[in-house]
Amino acid sequence: MSDVVETSPVTLDQVVALEREIQRLPQVDCPVRHYFAPGMAAREMTIPAGVVITGAVHRHEHLCTVSKGRILVSTDEGMKELAAPCTIVSKPGAKRVGYAIEETVWTTYHATDTTDIDQLIEEITESTSAELIGGANNVQARAQRDREDYSRFLVEYGLTQEYVSLLVENELDQIQMPHGIDTLVRGASLIAGYGMFARDALSDGDLIAPVRIDDKRTPAGRFINHSVNPNCRFVAMPNGDLMAYACKSIGMGDEVTVDYRQAMQVNGAGFKPLGDKS
Repeated sequence: MSDVVETSPVTLDQVVALEREIQRLPQVDCPVRHYFAPGMAAREMTIPAGVVITGAVHRHEHLCTVSKGRILVSTDEGMKELAAPCTIVSKPGAKRVGYAIEETVWTTYHATDTTDIDQLIEEITESTSAELIGGANNVQARAQRDREDYSRFLVEYGLTQEYVSLLVENELDQIQMPHGIDTLVRGASLIAGYGMFARDALSDGDLIAPVRIDDKRTPAGRFINHSVNPNCRFVAMPNGDLMAYACKSIGMGDEVTVDYRQAMQVNGAGFKPLGDKS
């Protein structure tokens, strides 16, 4: 059974924009299982009722089945309600968004001889296995690890979030980015509030932007978020200014992050970890 909801077809850009907003919300476990037969692989996911989910962009035409439940899903004709049992054909380049009306079991089937899951994901989608739900490089998982490490950082330095907020939101300690420096753009961050994102790709060792000039923080100093696995580091200049340099390759649109512990070492305004008597 399927019913088309009277909507215009959902574009890839719309799904990507929605995905960014979803990534900022609390995440729900959607168990994934893989099955293999000669020349065939199946990827089965259970989506709890009430959950909105987006899929990866697939490289090849394949079959999708709903073997349990009901789900509202984007199709070439618009949003469509699919109820088990149901099978559809998915075209290459499709990236779907769905809302599980009931707990839903969704399975995709792919013609392949590959049985290594990591290789399979790269073969059938434009993502890696580590980037998908449950993967080590999944954006939601990375952001959660960064938030947890930030909480540990506060404890190590004997700080409270309320006190830190007073410091970072002090407008008397802020200046605009110098004219002509446009390597970063501010945007909503999965880690916390707003963050700074690379306008273009950067290489390891590239100067990103000034963080502090004449004892005043630039937008980089105000909005660069903490990460347990940062892609930039702060460097103190002989005149006392502070600069952010890439410490690994940074892709266009990637959030630029720093380990606040390292930032404290070069310009911590006297803050030290508890027990440090140096």
